Amino acid sequence: MDRTDMTERDFPREEFERRWTRAQELMARDGLDALFVTEKTNYRYFTGHQTLQFNNKQRPMTVLIPREGQPVMMIYGLEAEVARNETWVADVRGYVDVPFPVSLVTDTQNDLGLSGGRIGCELGDNQRLWMSHRDFEAIRAALPGARFVDASETLVACRIVKSQLEIERIETACRLTEEAWTLVQQRVRPGMSVRDAERICFEALVEAGSDPSGPGFVLLDVLGFGTGHRYAAGDLFFCDFGGTFGGYRADFARMATFGPASAELRQAHSDICGIIDAVIGAMRPGVTCRDIAETCNRELQKLGLPRLQGSKRIGHGCGIEFQEPPSLNAVDLTVLQPGMVLTPEPRFVRDGRFIMVEEDVVITETGARRLSHGCERLYEIGL
Repeated sequence: MDRTDMTERDFPREEFERRWTRAQELMARDGLDALFVTEKTNYRYFTGHQTLQFNNKQRPMTVLIPREGQPVMMIYGLEAEVARNETWVADVRGYVDVPFPVSLVTDTQNDLGLSGGRIGCELGDNQRLWMSHRDFEAIRAALPGARFVDASETLVACRIVKSQLEIERIETACRLTEEAWTLVQQRVRPGMSVRDAERICFEALVEAGSDPSGPGFVLLDVLGFGTGHRYAAGDLFFCDFGGTFGGYRADFARMATFGPASAELRQAHSDICGIIDAVIGAMRPGVTCRDIAETCNRELQKLGLPRLQGSKRIGHGCGIEFQEPPSLNAVDLTVLQPGMVLTPEPRFVRDGRFIMVEEDVVITETGARRLSHGCERLYEIGL
């Protein structure tokens, strides 16, 4: 079927209108006249347009969100009709091909009365421009009356609290990742290499229903044994992975053994589960990320383990990206709010083993609700 015949949209119109309105409220707070968005996850968040063009550095895909009025997309021409069908953005302007015509951006800003505006861009922490520095400088030079400033705080604030529709997708991604974990346990065996197991994990994610174009991520070899390392009976099988559903991610970690677990490993697993229970129990509106890190430190010290080093984090936000702000560490003062989705992942090393479990949770009005389940079990993989 020709893609231009597709009418499926990422979310209902109301969801995107809520996002645009929230962005405009934050622009007013931060003294911005518009947001100029180029990075792929910000672009997806504000438009709902799913495209492979971000794999091509020569064809920027952009959207301009004015503080007053409707967004305007400025994108590769062959994607324009698709975007009109797949998004709720009414004004979609296309360009022919490479090189990227900076005049498309400058003309659009002039059309919207922004030639002397204060334009927020992806210039700070947690942000990246998805166009060449030369093109960005050419845009600035062509609009000498405009001021292009960092809008990282504005953009993070737009996305940090998830809507109910977003939370439902993340919870679905968690469920299919749990199904994939069941398949992984059935298929990995001693004698397999880390590389073999990684392949099995990715295949299991797709089989369980993860988005095939970007099924997720897999991290098995935390301590650097190498992808050629082969598992043996009695080894710990650590698996940190997550699937994708509708563009939204899961990210959690499980521990298993090839055959029966030793008493020492059972104790280590019990210890880390006690820590994560305390961490999740401390997560509620009004506390800071630093408070959560300090809870982890207290639990580590009870076990005679060292505190977290410096800004080492034990969790992060999760949404369209596997790792989003905020960070659960000793330096992040972000205050937890209902609707934030976080991935608490305390860890320690004992007897040469990396001990970590991780779950996905959403902050509610009264605490934290788990979106993923199962870390409390130390799994045993049959030989």
